[in-house]
Amino acid sequence: MEKPKTENCVGLKGFTIMDTIESLTKQVETLKKELEELKSDRNSVRIFHGEQDDYQQSENRFRTIFETSKLGNKVITSDLKILQINPAMVALLGYDNKDEIVGTRILDYVPEEFHEHWKLLQTKLWEAKMPSFTLETCLRKKGGYIIWCRVNSILFEDKGQTLGYTIIEDISEQQELKNQRENFISIASHELKTPLTSLQGYLQLMHRMLEKDTVITDSLRKLSENSNRSIVRLGALVSDLLDSTKISRGQLNLNITSFTISELIEKCCSHIRLEGKYDITYKGNPSLKMSADEQKIDQVVVNLVNNAVKYAPESTKIIVEAAEIGDNIKISVIDFGKGIEKDKIPFLFDSYYQIKEAEKNMQGLGLGLYISAEIIKKHNGEIGVDSEIGKGSTFWFILPKKS
Repeated sequence: MEKPKTENCVGLKGFTIMDTIESLTKQVETLKKELEELKSDRNSVRIFHGEQDDYQQSENRFRTIFETSKLGNKVITSDLKILQINPAMVALLGYDNKDEIVGTRILDYVPEEFHEHWKLLQTKLWEAKMPSFTLETCLRKKGGYIIWCRVNSILFEDKGQTLGYTIIEDISEQQELKNQRENFISIASHELKTPLTSLQGYLQLMHRMLEKDTVITDSLRKLSENSNRSIVRLGALVSDLLDSTKISRGQLNLNITSFTISELIEKCCSHIRLEGKYDITYKGNPSLKMSADEQKIDQVVVNLVNNAVKYAPESTKIIVEAAEIGDNIKISVIDFGKGIEKDKIPFLFDSYYQIKEAEKNMQGLGLGLYISAEIIKKHNGEIGVDSEIGKGSTFWFILPKKS
C-alpha cells in the first residue's frame, strides 16, 4: 500500500521551511555584519565630526589669543616673510593696520647691523631643526625709532609647510636699565679708582719723607691736605652709593630737628671756601630757622653748591639765599655761569644723569641731584631749577617751616 502523498508534501514543505530558515539566518547574520559596519561607520563619522569640532574650537582659541595678546605675535615663513600679524605687533612697529605689514619681510624692520640675529634664528629653526629659539635684538619702528625686543619663536606644520610662530616683547625699558647699571658700574669704578690711586701715591710719598726726616715741612702739609681731600671725595662717593641704595629700598629716614639756616650754610660751604677760588655769599635773615633733618638738608645744599661749581666753573661767585614764603622756606643756590639748555633741565634730577658737554670737567656718579630731589620729596617739599643761557642758573628747593 502506497504511503499518502501528503507525507511527501509535508516532507517537501518541511524541506522548504528549513531551507528558508537557513536562508533567513544567513541574511540576518549578513544584516548583523552590515549593521556592525554601519555602526562602526557612524562612530567613525561621529569621531570625525568630534575631531572637527575640537579642531575648530582649538583654532578659535588660538585666533582669540593671537589677536588679543598684548605682546606682538606674527607668523613667518622660512624666508622670514610675514604671513600674519596681530594688532599688538602692528602697534609695536608703529603702524596703523596689519595690511601695511603682511607680505613684507621681518628684515624690512631690522637695522642692518642686527640682520645677523634674524639670520641666526632662521638657521637654528629651519636648518638645525631646533623646536624653539630665543634671542634679544632690535627692530625699527615706523619713523626710524629703534626698540629692543625679546623674540621667542617655535616651528609648526601647516598644510605641508613649516612655519614659524613668533612672540615679540618690547624690552627697551629693561635694556635701558641694564645700560644704566653698566654705565653706573663703569663710572663708579673710574670715580673710586681715581682718588684711591691719588691717596695711595700721597701716602707713599709721605712715608718716604718721614723715613728721611721727621720735621714737618710744607711738602708734607700739602701731601696731607691732598690725602685728606681724596679721603673726603671717597667718603662722598660711598655716601652717594649708600643713599641711592636706601632710596631704592624705601629706607631713607628723617631725623627732624630745629636749626638756623645761616649756620648750616656757613658750615657746609666751608670746604669750598678753603680752596680760595669761589666767593660764597649768604643772603637772607641770619636768624631764620626751620625744622627738618639738618644732616640731610646740609647734604642737599652741598650737592647744589658742588653742582654750581661743576656746571659753572667760570663763575667764581655763588649766592646761597634763604627766603620765607608764607609757611614755607625757599633756599636757592645761584651761579652766574653759562646756564643750562631747556631741553636738558627735565633730566637733571634723574639718577646717573650728567650733561654730556660738561662730563669731562665733572667728577662724581651723577647721583647728587637725584639724591637731593629724593630728600626734598621725603620732606614733602619741592625742588627745581631756573636757568637762562648766558646768565646762569638757580637751583632751589622749598620746604615747610615745620616738616
